[in-house]
Amino acid sequence: MEKQKNREGRLRRLLIVWVLLAVVMATAITVTGTSILSSQIRKDREQTVTGAAKLAAAEVSSARVNEWLENGKDAAYAQTFERLKDILENTPYLKYLYVYQIREDGCYVVFDTDPEEPGNLGDVQEFDESFLPLVPDLLAGKSMDIMESNDAFGWLMTKYEPIYNAKGECVAYAGADISMDEITHYTRNYVILIVSIAAVFLVVCVLIGSRMQISSHKAGELERLREQQQRDKQLLREIIESFAKVIDMKDSYTQGHSSRVAKYTAMLAKELGYDEETVEQYYNIALMHDIGKVSIPDQVLNKPGKLTDDEFDVIKSHTVRGQDVLKSISLMPDIVVGAEAHHERPDGKGYPKGLKGEEIPRVAQIIAVADTFDAMYSDRPYRKRMNYDKAISIIHDASGTQLTEDVVDAFMRLAEKGEFRAEDDVGGGTFEDISNIHKNQEKE
Repeated sequence: MEKQKNREGRLRRLLIVWVLLAVVMATAITVTGTSILSSQIRKDREQTVTGAAKLAAAEVSSARVNEWLENGKDAAYAQTFERLKDILENTPYLKYLYVYQIREDGCYVVFDTDPEEPGNLGDVQEFDESFLPLVPDLLAGKSMDIMESNDAFGWLMTKYEPIYNAKGECVAYAGADISMDEITHYTRNYVILIVSIAAVFLVVCVLIGSRMQISSHKAGELERLREQQQRDKQLLREIIESFAKVIDMKDSYTQGHSSRVAKYTAMLAKELGYDEETVEQYYNIALMHDIGKVSIPDQVLNKPGKLTDDEFDVIKSHTVRGQDVLKSISLMPDIVVGAEAHHERPDGKGYPKGLKGEEIPRVAQIIAVADTFDAMYSDRPYRKRMNYDKAISIIHDASGTQLTEDVVDAFMRLAEKGEFRAEDDVGGGTFEDISNIHKNQEKE
Protein backbone atom coordinates (compact mmCIF):
# COMPACT_ATOMS: atom_id res chain seq x y z
CA MET A 1 0.00 0.00 0.00
CA GLU A 2 2.82 2.39 0.92
CA LYS A 3 4.57 1.68 -2.39
CA GLN A 4 1.33 2.33 -4.23
CA LYS A 5 0.93 5.73 -2.53
CA ASN A 6 4.54 6.65 -3.29
CA ARG A 7 4.03 5.70 -6.94
CA GLU A 8 0.87 7.82 -7.17
CA GLY A 9 2.66 10.73 -5.51
CA ARG A 10 5.47 10.55 -8.04
CA LEU A 11 2.95 10.50 -10.89
CA ARG A 12 1.18 13.57 -9.56
CA ARG A 13 4.47 15.44 -9.19
CA LEU A 14 5.49 14.41 -12.71
CA LEU A 15 2.15 15.62 -14.07
CA ILE A 16 2.58 18.99 -12.32
CA VAL A 17 6.09 19.31 -13.82
CA TRP A 18 4.71 18.58 -17.31
CA VAL A 19 2.01 21.21 -16.91
CA LEU A 20 4.46 23.82 -15.63
CA LEU A 21 6.90 23.06 -18.47
CA ALA A 22 4.11 23.40 -21.03
CA VAL A 23 3.05 26.76 -19.56
CA VAL A 24 6.64 28.04 -19.46
CA MET A 25 7.27 26.86 -23.02
CA ALA A 26 4.05 28.45 -24.32
CA THR A 27 4.85 31.73 -22.56
CA ALA A 28 8.41 31.81 -23.88
CA ILE A 29 7.34 30.98 -27.44
CA THR A 30 4.52 33.55 -27.32
CA VAL A 31 6.71 36.38 -26.03
CA THR A 32 9.63 35.59 -28.33
CA GLY A 33 7.47 34.85 -31.35
CA THR A 34 5.36 37.99 -30.92
CA SER A 35 8.48 40.11 -30.69
CA ILE A 36 9.98 38.51 -33.80
CA LEU A 37 6.70 38.78 -35.72
CA SER A 38 6.17 42.47 -34.84
CA SER A 39 9.79 43.28 -35.66
CA GLN A 40 9.57 41.52 -39.02
CA ILE A 41 6.31 43.25 -39.96
CA ARG A 42 7.76 46.62 -38.98
CA LYS A 43 10.88 45.94 -41.07
CA ASP A 44 8.75 44.89 -44.03
CA ARG A 45 6.64 48.06 -43.72
CA GLU A 46 9.76 50.25 -43.55
CA GLN A 47 11.16 48.70 -46.73
CA THR A 48 7.81 48.97 -48.52
CA VAL A 49 7.05 52.60 -47.63
CA THR A 50 10.62 53.68 -48.44
CA GLY A 51 10.47 51.91 -51.80
CA ALA A 52 7.09 53.48 -52.63
CA ALA A 53 8.31 56.99 -51.78
CA LYS A 54 11.46 56.54 -53.89
CA LEU A 55 9.45 55.20 -56.83
CA ALA A 56 7.05 58.14 -56.60
CA ALA A 57 9.92 60.64 -56.44
CA ALA A 58 11.53 59.07 -59.52
CA GLU A 59 8.28 59.40 -61.50
CA VAL A 60 7.94 63.18 -60.94
CA SER A 61 9.82 65.55 -63.25
CA SER A 62 11.61 68.03 -60.99
CA ALA A 63 11.81 70.50 -63.87
CA ARG A 64 8.02 70.58 -64.27
CA VAL A 65 6.87 70.96 -60.63
CA ASN A 66 6.94 74.78 -60.53
CA GLU A 67 5.53 74.96 -64.06
CA TRP A 68 2.55 72.77 -63.06
CA LEU A 69 1.91 74.86 -59.94
CA GLU A 70 1.96 78.09 -62.00
CA ASN A 71 0.23 77.00 -65.25
CA GLY A 72 -1.89 74.00 -64.27
CA LYS A 73 -2.18 70.45 -65.60
CA ASP A 74 -1.05 69.16 -69.00
CA ALA A 75 -0.63 65.77 -70.69
CA ALA A 76 2.64 65.05 -68.87
CA TYR A 77 0.95 65.81 -65.55
CA ALA A 78 -1.87 63.37 -66.30
CA GLN A 79 0.60 60.62 -67.25
CA THR A 80 2.58 61.13 -64.05
CA PHE A 81 -0.61 61.07 -61.99
CA GLU A 82 -1.60 57.69 -63.48
CA ARG A 83 1.83 56.23 -62.71
CA LEU A 84 1.56 57.40 -59.10
CA LYS A 85 -1.89 55.79 -58.84
CA ASP A 86 -0.38 52.52 -60.12
CA ILE A 87 2.25 52.64 -57.36
CA LEU A 88 -0.47 53.21 -54.74
CA GLU A 89 -2.73 50.43 -56.04
CA ASN A 90 0.06 47.84 -56.43
CA THR A 91 1.90 48.38 -53.14
CA PRO A 92 0.50 46.22 -50.31
CA TYR A 93 -0.94 48.19 -47.36
CA LEU A 94 0.05 51.57 -48.87
CA LYS A 95 -2.74 53.98 -47.85
CA TYR A 96 -1.74 57.41 -49.18
CA LEU A 97 0.69 58.65 -51.85
CA TYR A 98 1.19 62.35 -52.61
CA VAL A 99 3.69 65.02 -53.74
CA TYR A 100 3.85 68.36 -51.90
CA GLN A 101 5.99 71.46 -52.33
CA ILE A 102 6.88 72.83 -48.90
CA ARG A 103 6.78 76.62 -48.52
CA GLU A 104 6.75 78.98 -45.56
CA ASP A 105 2.95 79.26 -45.61
CA GLY A 106 2.12 75.56 -45.98
CA CYS A 107 2.15 72.44 -48.18
CA TYR A 108 1.29 73.08 -51.84
CA VAL A 109 -0.35 70.07 -53.47
CA VAL A 110 1.38 68.87 -56.63
CA PHE A 111 -0.16 65.39 -56.71
CA ASP A 112 -2.63 63.70 -54.35
CA THR A 113 -3.83 60.16 -55.19
CA ASP A 114 -6.22 59.78 -52.23
CA PRO A 115 -9.19 57.96 -53.84
CA GLU A 116 -11.69 59.44 -51.36
CA GLU A 117 -10.64 63.09 -50.82
CA PRO A 118 -7.87 63.98 -53.30
CA GLY A 119 -6.29 67.40 -53.03
CA ASN A 120 -6.27 69.60 -56.13
CA LEU A 121 -3.16 70.91 -57.84
CA GLY A 122 -2.10 74.12 -56.10
CA ASP A 123 -4.22 73.63 -52.96
CA VAL A 124 -2.47 74.83 -49.82
CA GLN A 125 -2.65 72.75 -46.66
CA GLU A 126 -1.72 74.51 -43.45
CA PHE A 127 0.87 72.87 -41.19
CA ASP A 128 -0.54 70.79 -38.33
CA GLU A 129 0.92 71.50 -34.92
CA SER A 130 2.61 68.09 -34.89
CA PHE A 131 4.15 68.90 -38.28
CA LEU A 132 5.76 72.22 -37.28
CA PRO A 133 9.02 70.72 -35.87
CA LEU A 134 9.69 69.15 -39.30
CA VAL A 135 9.19 72.35 -41.31
CA PRO A 136 12.76 73.78 -41.01
CA ASP A 137 14.32 70.55 -42.31
CA LEU A 138 11.70 70.25 -45.07
CA LEU A 139 12.26 73.84 -46.19
CA ALA A 140 16.00 73.07 -46.27
CA GLY A 141 15.35 70.07 -48.55
CA LYS A 142 16.86 67.54 -46.17
CA SER A 143 16.32 63.78 -46.37
CA MET A 144 13.80 62.74 -43.71
CA ASP A 145 13.73 59.65 -41.51
CA ILE A 146 10.66 57.39 -41.38
CA MET A 147 7.99 58.67 -38.98
CA GLU A 148 5.00 57.08 -37.25
CA SER A 149 1.69 58.62 -36.26
CA ASN A 150 -1.57 57.36 -34.77
CA ASP A 151 -4.44 59.81 -35.24
CA ALA A 152 -7.71 60.22 -37.13
CA PHE A 153 -6.06 58.85 -40.27
CA GLY A 154 -5.08 55.61 -38.47
CA TRP A 155 -1.77 54.10 -37.39
CA LEU A 156 0.59 55.09 -40.19
CA MET A 157 4.27 54.87 -41.05
CA THR A 158 5.33 57.81 -43.25
CA LYS A 159 8.31 58.45 -45.50
CA TYR A 160 9.11 61.76 -47.23
CA GLU A 161 11.51 61.47 -50.19
CA PRO A 162 13.00 64.74 -51.54
CA ILE A 163 12.76 65.51 -55.27
CA TYR A 164 15.85 67.41 -56.40
CA ASN A 165 16.28 69.41 -59.62
CA ALA A 166 19.41 69.57 -61.75
CA LYS A 167 20.89 72.21 -59.45
CA GLY A 168 20.50 69.99 -56.41
CA GLU A 169 17.62 72.05 -55.05
CA CYS A 170 14.66 70.32 -53.42
CA VAL A 171 11.54 71.33 -55.39
CA ALA A 172 9.08 68.99 -53.65
CA TYR A 173 8.67 65.89 -51.48
CA ALA A 174 7.07 62.56 -52.41
CA GLY A 175 5.18 61.32 -49.36
CA ALA A 176 4.02 57.74 -48.72
CA ASP A 177 1.86 56.53 -45.81
CA ILE A 178 1.57 52.80 -45.08
CA SER A 179 -0.89 51.24 -42.65
CA MET A 180 0.41 49.62 -39.47
CA ASP A 181 -2.98 48.49 -38.13
CA GLU A 182 -2.45 44.87 -39.24
CA ILE A 183 0.34 44.34 -36.69
CA THR A 184 -2.24 44.01 -33.91
CA HIS A 185 -4.29 41.58 -36.02
CA TYR A 186 -1.32 39.36 -36.87
CA THR A 187 -0.02 39.39 -33.30
CA ARG A 188 -3.44 38.45 -31.87
CA ASN A 189 -3.78 35.53 -34.30
CA TYR A 190 -0.26 34.33 -33.47
CA VAL A 191 -0.94 34.44 -29.72
CA ILE A 192 -4.21 32.55 -30.21
CA LEU A 193 -2.41 29.87 -32.21
CA ILE A 194 0.37 29.38 -29.65
CA VAL A 195 -2.07 29.34 -26.73
CA SER A 196 -4.18 26.77 -28.60
CA ILE A 197 -1.16 24.55 -29.20
CA ALA A 198 -0.12 24.86 -25.54
CA ALA A 199 -3.65 24.02 -24.40
CA VAL A 200 -3.72 20.89 -26.52
CA PHE A 201 -0.37 19.73 -25.16
CA LEU A 202 -1.60 20.40 -21.65
CA VAL A 203 -4.59 18.19 -22.38
CA VAL A 204 -2.25 15.49 -23.69
CA CYS A 205 -0.13 15.76 -20.53
CA VAL A 206 -3.20 15.47 -18.32
CA LEU A 207 -4.51 12.50 -20.32
CA ILE A 208 -1.17 10.71 -20.17
CA GLY A 209 -0.83 11.43 -16.45
CA SER A 210 -4.37 10.23 -15.81
CA ARG A 211 -3.78 7.03 -17.78
CA MET A 212 -0.56 6.38 -15.90
CA GLN A 213 -2.41 6.72 -12.59
CA ILE A 214 -5.10 4.35 -13.76
CA SER A 215 -2.50 1.83 -14.89
CA SER A 216 -0.76 2.06 -11.51
CA HIS A 217 -4.01 0.90 -9.86
CA LYS A 218 -4.48 -1.91 -12.35
CA ALA A 219 -1.01 -3.17 -13.09
CA GLY A 220 -2.36 -6.64 -13.82
CA GLU A 221 -4.64 -5.47 -16.63
CA LEU A 222 -1.90 -5.41 -19.27
CA GLU A 223 -4.23 -5.79 -22.22
CA ARG A 224 -6.38 -2.86 -21.14
CA LEU A 225 -3.26 -0.72 -20.75
CA ARG A 226 -2.17 -1.60 -24.27
CA GLU A 227 -5.57 -0.64 -25.63
CA GLN A 228 -5.44 2.66 -23.78
CA GLN A 229 -1.95 3.36 -25.10
CA GLN A 230 -3.27 2.76 -28.60
CA ARG A 231 -6.11 5.22 -28.01
CA ASP A 232 -3.65 7.79 -26.63
CA LYS A 233 -1.49 7.23 -29.68
CA GLN A 234 -4.51 7.81 -31.92
CA LEU A 235 -5.42 10.92 -29.95
CA LEU A 236 -1.91 12.29 -30.36
CA ARG A 237 -2.10 11.64 -34.10
CA GLU A 238 -5.47 13.40 -34.36
CA ILE A 239 -4.10 16.38 -32.44
CA ILE A 240 -1.09 16.61 -34.75
CA GLU A 241 -3.41 16.31 -37.76
CA SER A 242 -5.44 19.20 -36.36
CA PHE A 243 -2.26 21.25 -36.03
CA ALA A 244 -1.45 20.43 -39.66
CA LYS A 245 -4.82 21.83 -40.73
CA VAL A 246 -4.08 25.01 -38.75
CA ILE A 247 -0.75 25.30 -40.58
CA ASP A 248 -2.41 24.88 -43.99
CA MET A 249 -5.10 27.44 -43.07
CA LYS A 250 -2.29 29.97 -42.56
CA ASP A 251 -1.25 29.60 -46.23
CA SER A 252 -4.20 30.26 -48.55
CA TYR A 253 -2.35 28.70 -51.51
CA THR A 254 -1.62 25.25 -50.08
CA GLN A 255 -4.77 23.87 -48.44
CA GLY A 256 -4.31 20.18 -47.51
CA HIS A 257 -0.59 20.28 -48.33
CA SER A 258 0.63 18.99 -44.94
CA SER A 259 -1.79 16.04 -44.94
CA ARG A 260 -0.84 15.01 -48.47
CA VAL A 261 2.88 15.26 -47.75
CA ALA A 262 2.40 13.11 -44.63
CA LYS A 263 0.45 10.53 -46.65
CA TYR A 264 3.15 10.36 -49.36
CA THR A 265 5.88 10.18 -46.69
CA ALA A 266 4.19 7.16 -45.06
CA MET A 267 3.83 5.46 -48.46
CA LEU A 268 7.52 5.97 -49.22
CA ALA A 269 8.65 4.83 -45.75
CA LYS A 270 6.63 1.64 -46.12
CA GLU A 271 8.06 1.03 -49.60
CA LEU A 272 11.57 1.50 -48.17
CA GLY A 273 10.90 -1.33 -45.70
CA TYR A 274 10.38 0.52 -42.42
CA ASP A 275 8.21 -1.09 -39.72
CA GLU A 276 4.73 0.15 -38.84
CA GLU A 277 5.89 2.12 -35.80
CA THR A 278 8.50 4.01 -37.85
CA VAL A 279 6.01 4.63 -40.66
CA GLU A 280 3.60 6.09 -38.10
CA GLN A 281 6.35 8.22 -36.58
CA TYR A 282 7.42 9.56 -39.99
CA TYR A 283 3.79 10.36 -40.83
CA ASN A 284 3.43 12.49 -37.69
CA ILE A 285 6.75 14.23 -38.31
CA ALA A 286 5.73 15.06 -41.90
CA LEU A 287 2.44 16.56 -40.71
CA MET A 288 4.39 19.20 -38.79
CA HIS A 289 7.09 19.91 -41.39
CA ASP A 290 5.71 23.39 -42.21
CA ILE A 291 4.88 24.51 -38.63
CA GLY A 292 7.36 27.39 -39.04
CA LYS A 293 5.04 29.07 -41.53
CA VAL A 294 2.71 30.17 -38.73
CA SER A 295 5.14 33.01 -37.95
CA ILE A 296 5.68 34.12 -41.57
CA PRO A 297 3.84 37.43 -42.27
CA ASP A 298 0.71 36.91 -44.40
CA GLN A 299 1.72 39.52 -46.96
CA VAL A 300 4.86 37.48 -47.73
CA LEU A 301 3.45 33.94 -47.39
CA ASN A 302 0.33 34.65 -49.48
CA LYS A 303 1.90 37.06 -51.99
CA PRO A 304 0.50 36.10 -55.42
CA GLY A 305 3.37 37.57 -57.45
CA LYS A 306 7.11 36.95 -57.61
CA LEU A 307 8.96 37.17 -54.31
CA THR A 308 11.83 39.62 -53.79
CA ASP A 309 15.14 38.23 -52.52
CA ASP A 310 14.37 39.56 -49.01
CA GLU A 311 10.88 38.02 -49.07
CA PHE A 312 12.34 34.72 -50.29
CA ASP A 313 14.76 34.75 -47.33
CA VAL A 314 11.80 35.29 -44.98
CA ILE A 315 9.99 32.30 -46.55
CA LYS A 316 13.11 30.13 -46.21
CA SER A 317 13.32 31.00 -42.52
CA HIS A 318 10.27 28.77 -41.86
CA THR A 319 12.66 25.82 -41.40
CA VAL A 320 14.52 27.50 -38.52
CA ARG A 321 11.30 28.91 -37.08
CA GLY A 322 9.77 25.42 -37.14
CA GLN A 323 12.81 24.01 -35.38
CA ASP A 324 12.48 26.67 -32.66
CA VAL A 325 8.81 25.80 -32.08
CA LEU A 326 9.26 22.02 -31.93
CA LYS A 327 12.66 21.55 -30.26
CA SER A 328 11.22 21.56 -26.72
CA ILE A 329 8.69 18.75 -27.28
CA SER A 330 10.28 15.91 -25.32
CA LEU A 331 7.47 13.43 -26.01
CA MET A 332 8.49 13.31 -29.70
CA PRO A 333 12.11 14.50 -29.90
CA ASP A 334 12.48 13.52 -33.59
CA ILE A 335 9.56 15.71 -34.69
CA VAL A 336 11.91 18.69 -35.02
CA VAL A 337 14.09 17.24 -37.82
CA GLY A 338 11.29 17.18 -40.39
CA ALA A 339 10.58 20.89 -39.94
CA GLU A 340 14.25 21.87 -39.86
CA ALA A 341 15.78 19.74 -42.65
CA HIS A 342 13.11 19.07 -45.31
CA HIS A 343 14.71 21.65 -47.67
CA GLU A 344 18.24 20.23 -47.38
CA ARG A 345 19.65 18.64 -50.57
CA PRO A 346 22.06 15.74 -51.14
CA ASP A 347 24.34 18.03 -53.20
CA GLY A 348 24.65 20.45 -50.27
CA LYS A 349 22.80 23.33 -51.96
CA GLY A 350 19.79 23.21 -49.64
CA TYR A 351 19.08 25.16 -46.48
CA PRO A 352 19.25 26.12 -43.66
CA LYS A 353 22.56 24.28 -42.96
CA GLY A 354 23.64 23.07 -46.42
CA LEU A 355 23.80 19.43 -45.28
CA LYS A 356 25.00 16.81 -47.77
CA GLY A 357 24.02 13.20 -48.44
CA GLU A 358 23.73 11.12 -45.30
CA GLU A 359 24.13 14.21 -43.11
CA ILE A 360 20.46 14.85 -43.84
CA PRO A 361 18.16 12.99 -41.38
CA ARG A 362 16.43 10.05 -43.04
CA VAL A 363 12.90 11.28 -42.43
CA ALA A 364 13.81 14.67 -43.95
CA GLN A 365 15.13 12.90 -47.07
CA ILE A 366 11.75 11.19 -47.48
CA ILE A 367 9.69 14.31 -46.72
CA ALA A 368 11.69 16.26 -49.33
CA VAL A 369 10.52 13.90 -52.10
CA ALA A 370 6.91 13.96 -50.89
CA ASP A 371 6.98 17.76 -50.48
CA THR A 372 8.46 18.33 -53.95
CA PHE A 373 5.91 16.07 -55.65
CA ASP A 374 2.93 17.71 -53.92
CA ALA A 375 4.30 21.16 -54.78
CA MET A 376 3.95 20.27 -58.44
CA TYR A 377 1.01 17.84 -58.48
CA SER A 378 -1.68 19.90 -56.75
CA ASP A 379 -3.92 22.72 -57.87
CA ARG A 380 -3.26 26.26 -56.66
CA PRO A 381 -5.39 29.40 -57.12
CA TYR A 382 -2.67 30.80 -59.40
CA ARG A 383 -2.02 27.65 -61.49
CA LYS A 384 -3.26 24.16 -62.30
CA ARG A 385 -1.36 21.11 -61.11
CA MET A 386 1.42 19.80 -63.29
CA ASN A 387 0.85 16.92 -65.68
CA TYR A 388 1.36 13.68 -63.73
CA ASP A 389 3.97 12.19 -66.07
CA LYS A 390 5.81 15.53 -66.22
CA ALA A 391 5.96 15.72 -62.40
CA ILE A 392 7.22 12.13 -62.18
CA SER A 393 9.88 12.93 -64.77
CA ILE A 394 11.11 15.96 -62.78
CA ILE A 395 11.35 13.87 -59.60
CA HIS A 396 13.39 11.29 -61.52
CA ASP A 397 15.75 13.96 -62.92
CA ALA A 398 16.32 15.45 -59.45
CA SER A 399 17.64 12.14 -58.10
CA GLY A 400 21.05 12.46 -56.43
CA THR A 401 21.16 16.27 -56.58
CA GLN A 402 18.04 17.80 -55.10
CA LEU A 403 16.55 14.54 -53.84
CA THR A 404 18.02 11.39 -52.25
CA GLU A 405 18.56 8.63 -54.81
CA ASP A 406 17.13 5.56 -53.06
CA VAL A 407 14.04 7.53 -51.92
CA VAL A 408 13.46 8.58 -55.53
CA ASP A 409 13.85 4.92 -56.57
CA ALA A 410 11.12 3.95 -54.10
CA PHE A 411 8.98 6.81 -55.40
CA MET A 412 9.40 5.60 -58.99
CA ARG A 413 8.39 2.05 -58.04
CA LEU A 414 5.18 3.34 -56.48
CA ALA A 415 4.57 5.75 -59.36
CA GLU A 416 4.78 2.88 -61.87
CA LYS A 417 1.88 1.30 -59.99
CA GLY A 418 -0.08 4.57 -60.19
CA GLU A 419 -0.02 5.00 -56.39
CA PHE A 420 0.40 8.80 -56.53
CA ARG A 421 -2.05 9.57 -59.34
CA ALA A 422 -5.16 11.45 -58.13
CA GLU A 423 -8.53 9.78 -58.63
CA ASP A 424 -9.81 12.75 -60.64
CA ASP A 425 -6.74 12.84 -62.92
CA VAL A 426 -7.90 11.96 -66.42
CA GLY A 427 -4.87 13.50 -68.11
CA GLY A 428 -3.85 17.04 -68.89
CA GLY A 429 -2.24 19.45 -66.48
CA THR A 430 0.43 22.04 -67.11
CA PHE A 431 3.74 21.14 -68.75
CA GLU A 432 5.47 24.29 -67.52
CA ASP A 433 9.12 23.53 -66.92
CA ILE A 434 10.56 24.08 -63.45
CA SER A 435 14.31 24.58 -63.50
CA ASN A 436 14.69 24.86 -59.75
CA ILE A 437 12.00 22.90 -57.94
CA HIS A 438 12.62 24.15 -54.42
CA LYS A 439 12.99 27.85 -55.27
CA ASN A 440 10.11 28.12 -57.72
CA GLN A 441 7.78 26.05 -55.52
CA GLU A 442 9.00 27.53 -52.22
CA LYS A 443 5.53 28.54 -51.04
CA GLU A 444 4.64 24.84 -50.91
